[in-house]
Parts: sequence; C-alpha cells; structure tokens
Amino acid sequence: PSFKHKAYLIGLSGNYNHSENMIISTKFNRFYTYRKEAPEHLMDKYWDEWPGYSEDSLGRYNGTIHDDNYLGSNVFDYSNEAQIVGFTLDDDFDPTYRFRESEYNAFHINMVNQIDKHNQIKSGFEYRYYNISWDKKQFFNLNPYGEKYDSKPVYVSMFLQDKMEYEFFIINMGIRFDYRRDEINFNSTPLDTVAHFVSAESVSKFSPRFGVSFPITDKSVMHFNYGVYYQVPQFSYMYMNLEGDISSGFPLLGNPNLKPERTASYELGLDHLVGDNLRLDITAYYKDIDDLVKSVSVFKVAGNNVTTFVNEDYGSVKGFDFSIEKLAGSGLWSSSVSYSYMLTKGIGSNAFEPYYSYLTSLDDTIPPVNEYPLDFDQRHTITAYFDFRIPKNKRLYLSGVKIPTDWGISFVGNYGSGMPYTKTDVKGFRLGERNEARLPSHYTVDMRFNKDFRFRSSDYILSFFVEVDNMFNKKNVIDVYTLSGRANDDGFDPTGSLALNQQTLDFYDNLFDSDPQNYSTPRTVRAGFEFNF
Repeated sequence: PSFKHKAYLIGLSGNYNHSENMIISTKFNRFYTYRKEAPEHLMDKYWDEWPGYSEDSLGRYNGTIHDDNYLGSNVFDYSNEAQIVGFTLDDDFDPTYRFRESEYNAFHINMVNQIDKHNQIKSGFEYRYYNISWDKKQFFNLNPYGEKYDSKPVYVSMFLQDKMEYEFFIINMGIRFDYRRDEINFNSTPLDTVAHFVSAESVSKFSPRFGVSFPITDKSVMHFNYGVYYQVPQFSYMYMNLEGDISSGFPLLGNPNLKPERTASYELGLDHLVGDNLRLDITAYYKDIDDLVKSVSVFKVAGNNVTTFVNEDYGSVKGFDFSIEKLAGSGLWSSSVSYSYMLTKGIGSNAFEPYYSYLTSLDDTIPPVNEYPLDFDQRHTITAYFDFRIPKNKRLYLSGVKIPTDWGISFVGNYGSGMPYTKTDVKGFRLGERNEARLPSHYTVDMRFNKDFRFRSSDYILSFFVEVDNMFNKKNVIDVYTLSGRANDDGFDPTGSLALNQQTLDFYDNLFDSDPQNYSTPRTVRAGFEFNF
C-alpha cells in the first residue's frame, strides 16, 4: 500500500510573576495528525468506489475485490509446507483501506509558590480535548471486515506537591488526580439480534508521589522515590468493532471501559561528586506493572473464539543505572557515559499476543503460566555523549589565527544488546521456551553541529544546524525470521513450483527474504535554521 501522512503542532506559552514568591505559567497546545493507507492508484477514492465493488439490494457486498486481489496466485510452494501469497502473477493490490484523523487541544496552568524558606508549593491543572476519526475496510472474503467511528474523549488532570527543604534532607510529597471520559457508545449485547448501545463509563484515579534526598557526606547525596503512575490504554483497544460485529472469523471486540494501566515505581540512588566537575550516579529501581491490557475469549460463535480486551496482565521491571558525567564548568567540553542493566518479565508483551498466539491457534496452544522475558527486555544499554562548544565571549587562537566562536558539535553513541524473540518451526509453531532467542546487538552514532548568528543590540539568535543520525550508516538488525534467526533468509527452501523454473523460484525467494523493515534506518541527514527570540 501507499501512505499519506501529515501532522502539525502549535503551542503558545506564557509566564506571569504574580509576586517575588509566586509564578503562574500557562500553555496551550494543538496537535493534529492525518494518516491514510490505500492502494497507490486508488489513493483518492473511497473504498466503495474501488473497481470490483458492488452491493446487492440489501446493501451487502457481493463484489469481486477479494477474488481478484486477496486470493493471490500460488506462484510457488515450499515442498507443500506453505504457500506464498505475497507474490501473484497479475496486476493486483492489497485490498485494505485505512484512514485516521485525530486532533487534541490542551490547556495547562501551573503555579509555583514559595510560601516560606522551607516549603515550595507546586500545583497544576490540565484539560485535554480529543477529536478522533477512524475508518477501516479490508476485502479478504465475501464478508469484508470494516469499522468506522468518531470519538471525542476528554482528559482532566490535577496535581499538588510540597517541596520541604531543611538542613539535612529534602522531601517532595504530592498527589495527582486523573479523569477520563470517552464520548462514545458501543454494543453491549453482540450476541443479540438487536444491538443494545450503552455509553462508556468515566474513569478517575488518584496517584501518590513521594521522594526524599539527604546528604551522607559533603559530596554524596542519597535519594529515594516512590510513585504510582497511570497510562491510558491505546484507542484501538477501546474503540475496535464498537458495532459488535461477530460474523467474521475470530472476531475482536473493543472495550471502552478499560481501566488505565498502573505502574508502581521504586527508586534508590546515590549521587557522588568527584573533584569539582566529575559526577557519579548509581540508581537501582523496581517497577510493578498491573492492569495491563490483554485479549481474552468471552464466548464462541461457530466454534471460533470471540475476543475482547480486559485489564488482566501484569509484569515487572528491575535493574540499575550507572553514569559518570564530566561537567562543562568553565571548560570547552563536557561528556558522559552511562550503563543500564534491565530485566523485564511478564506473561504478555502486548494486548494482541494472546489473540494471535493462542486464541486463533489451530493446535490448541496453551497460554503461558510462568513469567518470561518480554519483547522489550533489553538487558544491556550503553550511552556515551561528547559535546565541544566555543561560547561567544571566548577568545581562542590557532597558529595566530582567531578561531570562530558561538558554535558547537556533539556526538551521541548508543549500544544495545539484542531483543528477545521466539523460535518457530516450518509450520510456525513455537520451538523451545518463549522469547529464549535473542536478536544481534546494535549500535549507532549520531552527530549535531550548530553555529549561532546573533543580532546586534538584541537577544535574537539565528542558528544554523546539521544533524546526522546513524553517522556510520550501521545496518542494524531489528527483526529476524523466526525459523532461521536471520534477517535476510526466511529459512524456507523453494524446491517445487506450479508455474516457474528453479532460477525464477530462487529470484522470488531472495526477493521475499529481502525485507528492509528487518533493518534499522540508514544514515539520515537534516539541515536547517532555528530562530530564537
């Protein structure tokens, strides 16, 4: 398919100094995104205008789009183990239409008030209003699946925090309130012949925050933090198939009444200053994650599971971070190196995993009972940063020639160990334990250069910049075929054919194996101007 995508963000912010002890800040943001996916030659047509589309007298689809496009020709098979429908002999297209348009307007107001020398009060309020439209249609059979909805959810949040500063310790104590209202109706009785639509319930949550830090020497500080955090589930989990259509194979039903996913976070750390400009930081953390969204079977129709989303999964994250930072001070350069070790376990990496792995499986695959490494369990990461900068008031000479000022260059290097994946056999069934295999490790180096031009007698700055991502054009593997464990070979060996000779078979096989999405983004260069005032 082809894609059209556009987005814009508009922001306006301001500060008001009510008094020497109180500052009030406000902010308004508007964010808009538009995305459309369709066959390239049909990008400007709605799906009911596609060639091959027709309806009967009752408005039901009776066309030929699925015959001509989705049911691909059997170009070749792999010793009868599998048939590839990714290639066909005709001028076909992927019969899928997707359209998504969303926008939100958000208003924030925050206040900082230094009541006395020991107490600083922070408070804030945010109101966020969404407008979401979704339209999808896929012609895979005579009963094409589609869904269409419009929703205008509202989010409100408030927080209150007191920072208490004393000679031997600092305490941050606060509480946050979150409220969500989804302006949408859904069919609560999909089994009945007459749909019964109800409104989604509103959801509200309180979450505490607590932090304390205290010195143990004149150069060392301990700190501890605890907090509860809530995350709203993805819209697709809540709004999918709101009409309650269970006529398709293995139907999925969204659940607008999903609760927010809850994370309780604990953190203990030590900051230590070595000399005047070298800082060490060691932090250990643990996160307990509850109410994660998963897909479960609620009943069966014609022997097939009907699936919906519930808050039943859980997981945990634990690890530690170690960093050493060279502060710039009065020098020209600064740098830092950090290392992280993380262990992430649970019984499900994403909400759709049970649906695709167990609920629609033909071999009665048993869902996991014990925790296993989740898809994002990256054990080791290293980040190195180096920045060299000559400020405007610095006078430097090289062989008697003055060096230009007001410019800087920085480098960021990232290394990560491989993510886990599950090995499968030639039929796609799991081999060994879940996520026991690992992708190769990867690294990238990014660079940014900027030169500032200042306007006389003003604070206006025009900055020219060049950014280079993946400077060395490293071809990092980010996905592999689970049969072979390689990014450029799916593990199948084409030995039979219905229409092609072995040479042509090998050509198609190599083409099918060469999926560029298995590799990271190549070197990317951006250049531009930035105006600050």
